[in-house]
Amino acid sequence: MYKKKSRMPVIVTGAAVAALVVILLLLSFFTKKKPEVPVEETAKHEVLIYKATGGSLEFPESYLESENDTEVRLSVEEDSMVTFIVKPQTGKVFDGLTINLSKDINQEISYLVNDAQGDNKRVNFVMPQGDVLVNMKFISEEELQPEPMPAEEPEETEAPVEEIKEAPYGLMLHGLTGQILASYGGAFDDIAFLQALGDDLHISSARSEYRTVTDVYFSDEEYEGEKEDGKVYHYIYFNNDPRWRVLSTYFKKEKTYMFTELPDEEETETISAAGSDQASQSATGTLAGAGGTGTSGAGGVYSQGNSSTSTTTFDIMQVSKTFLKYVGDQDRFYEECFQYVLLKGGSGNIVGTMSNYEIIPEKEKATFTITLSTGGVIEGSYSRKKNAFSFGGL
Repeated sequence: MYKKKSRMPVIVTGAAVAALVVILLLLSFFTKKKPEVPVEETAKHEVLIYKATGGSLEFPESYLESENDTEVRLSVEEDSMVTFIVKPQTGKVFDGLTINLSKDINQEISYLVNDAQGDNKRVNFVMPQGDVLVNMKFISEEELQPEPMPAEEPEETEAPVEEIKEAPYGLMLHGLTGQILASYGGAFDDIAFLQALGDDLHISSARSEYRTVTDVYFSDEEYEGEKEDGKVYHYIYFNNDPRWRVLSTYFKKEKTYMFTELPDEEETETISAAGSDQASQSATGTLAGAGGTGTSGAGGVYSQGNSSTSTTTFDIMQVSKTFLKYVGDQDRFYEECFQYVLLKGGSGNIVGTMSNYEIIPEKEKATFTITLSTGGVIEGSYSRKKNAFSFGGL
């Protein structure tokens, strides 16, 4: 007898297997690791902070890029909030700071200063899209002036008028960069620089060839001459004319400037221009000898006797205008050099060349060397205190 078998167990088993496969597929879909989207790294820029006498600063260690005795360099992401704490030393008070773009120091960056613990201050600013320079200033507590007592019954309150400090001699300064400021170690003061320049070149004098100067430019040409420690050298030129230039030398220790004139590029290195106002000068004149007649001048012809005459001529070439301005009287300088040559027995046609000079502001003294065509050398000096020349050599 045939018995029909039931197919129900097979169907149930197939359905269970199909359900399990679906569940595994769903789990695989939802648990599959999605590909990571690369995160774009935010640009970082440098914060250069010059250390100031009278205080210190504290900042997150993650900012620090490098540090030495004079400066701190931080690296901060742009558009992020920069925060550091300024800590004045005992007896000192934080007197503000400046934040400027390195590539354009005329563009200031806004910042906030809030009180922190004690006399400390918290400084905040948003990091711009470029490097910045930070200069801090501290003053002694004695320099703080007491606030004036308010009037008992003021009738009207006037808004304070901000004092605008005008540039000396009406000069405008151009071409400053972060690299130039860094060469001064944070000690550059534009007002002091322009004041010294105007004083040294006598810009306000109607007789000065610099009286027409209105604009002063820092040149991007690097000084390639001999450099001494403790001095900063930069070329500057006037009224947007690169040919009209001088060499600026800054003495770090004395905090003084010296400006040395340079010839135009079209000029020759040796110029003889008697009686002219060029960089080189020629000194000539006539002196009376025994039994002779004549006039005394600034330099170079000497006649001896009536029956027979011997003549001495003396010219000085390549005399610096800066040196002549320092000694104050160019005719006297030529005359005294000429008299010294005569005193030492010089005769004939003699030409001298100022081969070297140095002005030492802190000693109020200038030294110079004149090499003669006869092979001799004059070593001289000028004392500004005594207003006197001294000579040696020959």
